[in-house]
Amino acid sequence: MESVAAAAGVSKGLGYAYFDDRGDLLLAVLNRETLSMERRIGRAVAEADTFEDKMRAGTKAWFDTVSERGTLFGTLLSTSQIRGKRDKQRRASMRRWESFYADLAEQELGVPRRQAEMAAAILIAGLSGVVRRWVDSRDPRYLLEETFVEFAMGGLRNLAVDR
Repeated sequence: MESVAAAAGVSKGLGYAYFDDRGDLLLAVLNRETLSMERRIGRAVAEADTFEDKMRAGTKAWFDTVSERGTLFGTLLSTSQIRGKRDKQRRASMRRWESFYADLAEQELGVPRRQAEMAAAILIAGLSGVVRRWVDSRDPRYLLEETFVEFAMGGLRNLAVDR
């Protein structure tokens, strides 16, 4: 907290007025970054028309965020002071996105609700894996994005009631 206060040009006491400890400060930074990412994805998806376009826009926005802010996210997520504190918030965020994509799959593609919820959870976890593969292997981003969206759309269309 001392070094953060010094870098910000404020007293250490001011930092403690807002945060209990370093973990709370780091959690606040992670929450800010996560909210920024969610807003970016939300804006990208809102600007798209079809479900497939929304999948592409959301996937691209996720990749863009990781490209620009991934090092910060990685550092924050690996910090031991916030691991347990973040779990509840992470689960709530994931449930919101799962519900959002399940709504879209149900309304736009005719996927039964329960399957739409399961598929959304699988797709979000899968996208996380695809992004991790890109970071680790540097496979061509466009190919990973395209493969993910085509795979997702094929699976969802296969689940749709009025195929």
